[in-house]
Formats: sequence, C-alpha cells, structure tokens
Amino acid sequence: MVLDIFKKPYTLRRFEKTTIVKGRACARYSDSTVKLNVQPLTMTELVTLPDGIRRSKNIKAIGGALIRTADDVAGTLADRLYYRGEWYECTGADIWGNTPVGQTEAVFGLVPNVESGDILLSPADETGNEDSTKEGDQE
Repeated sequence: MVLDIFKKPYTLRRFEKTTIVKGRACARYSDSTVKLNVQPLTMTELVTLPDGIRRSKNIKAIGGALIRTADDVAGTLADRLYYRGEWYECTGADIWGNTPVGQTEAVFGLVPNVESGDILLSPADETGNEDSTKEGDQE
C-alpha cells in the first residue's frame, strides 16, 4: 500500500494480566515488531490532552496494528512502544474504521525510568512456563 512508505518497524510490548507474586505486582509481556508512522504530537494535539495524560514527551503512532490502552477490568497494562531508545505507554487509541485504510491512531507518553518498587516485568516464553522474574524493562 502507498501509505506504507511512511511506516518503519518498531517494537510493541503487549502485557498479560497483572498478577501478585510474593506481595508484588508482576506483569508478563511479549514483544512484536509492527510497522507504524510515529510522529511527535503537534502543539494543538498536546494542548487538548487531559492533564493526567500529558507526559514530558508525547508521540502519536499511526498504523494497522491494534494498540491497547490499560484495562482495569481485565487487569492489563497499556501497550508500550520502543522509540528512539525510550519506552512510551499508550494513553489513548482510536480505530479509523470508516476510512479505506482502516488504521489505528494511538497517543503515547514517555514511561519514566523504572525504579525499585515499581511493577515487575518479565517476558512471556512461548511454552507458557514461568521464567525468572526480573525487575525493570528488558532492553
């Protein structure tokens, strides 16, 4: 498709349901490569964000991949995007189903550095077996 010329491959991190292990919140994840058009938010787009969603850096990503926000009911964290050496968390996503392209536009905010006491993240292996849980992002 012609619109793919603006898309580049990025790592998208998707989380499974958050569980409590030894009194700490833990989230298993899997990474995939998706093709997206990633851009900084314009000043107009940034001003329209609610105060609680604004971060020190915000980007938007447009592409065909389904991108999810955090879901309190399901107990899952928002998808994260690895962009220019930093992780960004999805704060909002809309599907443009009424266009011929049928794509998703998502807004991401910079994830602050993971500190001790934050949620534990661990990659999900393909067999579904528990592996050793490591603290912080695996990059």
